[in-house]
Amino acid sequence: MTDQTSENPVQHRTLEHPVQHRLKLRNLRLSDYDDVEEIMEAVYPSMDGAWSREQFASQIARFPEGQICIEDNGKVVAATISLIVDYGRHGDRHTYNQIIGDGYLTTHDPNGDTLYGVDVFVHPDYRDMRLGRRLYDARKELCEKLNLRAIIVGGRIPGYGKYAHDMTPQQYVEQVRAKELVDPILTFQLANDFHVRKIVTGYLPDDTESQAYAVLLEWLNIYYEDKEVLIGGRKSVVRVGAVQWQMRQTVSLDDMLQQ
Repeated sequence: MTDQTSENPVQHRTLEHPVQHRLKLRNLRLSDYDDVEEIMEAVYPSMDGAWSREQFASQIARFPEGQICIEDNGKVVAATISLIVDYGRHGDRHTYNQIIGDGYLTTHDPNGDTLYGVDVFVHPDYRDMRLGRRLYDARKELCEKLNLRAIIVGGRIPGYGKYAHDMTPQQYVEQVRAKELVDPILTFQLANDFHVRKIVTGYLPDDTESQAYAVLLEWLNIYYEDKEVLIGGRKSVVRVGAVQWQMRQTVSLDDMLQQ
């Protein structure tokens, strides 16, 4: 991702007059912190709110390519935070704070094999513009560019709390996968080509809506080549790709699907 990404003018109509948006996909900068803080405080009022300025600076310093945003007329309106891990060292038995180094990404390993999704957030005023989907596409492009095996994210299942007395989390997840039930977060993740890897408990211990359960989801990079094969070798296939333009509370399914 670079700052030279082309801008995309979009006209967003309101009852009063059309608004001319100029959306640009780029990497986050230290100077974006105030915009990011504003979005996170608006999106996550009942949880931990925004990253601290120190955490944000550490995220950019450790893995600048993985911190991606969409700006509109110069103001950041959506962003995603990621890191690379050697997933075999962590395995599926980890908590959110453990694998993200308490928000500082101290666990980032540039020699790892997996892109781990830390967060995705979209300003409430932009939830009908599918910016969340654009950021997911950007993550996938980054995963392919860096020749990483997969993307893994930990997803809350906030809808489970309503059914906890009637079914196990496994039964709930299966019904969401079968489209018999709708979950505000899991349904969105599945719609973005992620598949369920494992159901875990204690991922976010204070998540009462999900009964402290979470779902580890995985997107596999079908273009991944083992790094040992690449040494001294030549790729026989050339792929041309283009970007089309997670762990917090979600207002509704419609909000999530429209990100």
